[in-house]
Amino acid sequence: MKLPHLVEIFAGLAWVAVSLLATPDATAQTVISNESLMTTTFVVNKQAATVQCEKTGCRAKTPMFAPIAVTCPAATGQTCTFHISLDTKTSISFRCGQQGCFGAGPIGFYQFLVDGAAPTMGPTDENGNYLFAKNVFTYSDDGGGDSFVSRQSYPASVMTTVTNSNSNSHTIIVNFGCSDANKVGGCEATAHWTTMRVDVFEP
Repeated sequence: MKLPHLVEIFAGLAWVAVSLLATPDATAQTVISNESLMTTTFVVNKQAATVQCEKTGCRAKTPMFAPIAVTCPAATGQTCTFHISLDTKTSISFRCGQQGCFGAGPIGFYQFLVDGAAPTMGPTDENGNYLFAKNVFTYSDDGGGDSFVSRQSYPASVMTTVTNSNSNSHTIIVNFGCSDANKVGGCEATAHWTTMRVDVFEP
């Protein structure tokens, strides 16, 4: 066999291998099309929400704002798709005080609940948790008065399907929390200013 043919064969095999590696798992994604935007709800909150815990390995959360009612204008038994976009200016810190802070930082997360349940499409876990920061911190205090604070913008975007039953009003709750996953003595997180947009779509 001539060398040019061997080169073509190897090139073809390489392309197939790369294609197989690059192909995403079809079950990992949801595609929604041909829906119409019906309404939009905006939420702006300039009141800070702070959560903290001081035990090694602890986890804590707090509401970011009051529950938000969003209407699905479809008929009873019909569905709507909610797209929730969140942006928050946050600071995350250790709670190790005088003992000093070592190692990776805590975990920061949002929790989205729609009618008391996790969004059907997410991307969240089964409890509605959306991880936005892991092993990082934006606030540090060495116990001697030297500290710095940095507010970072951590956006989130989740989707869910709701079905109208007895009411066409649906409740969205967003919690904010931190977790001392690396067991360094606790964590603290503050959501300083927040904006949220909820777009409602119908098929």
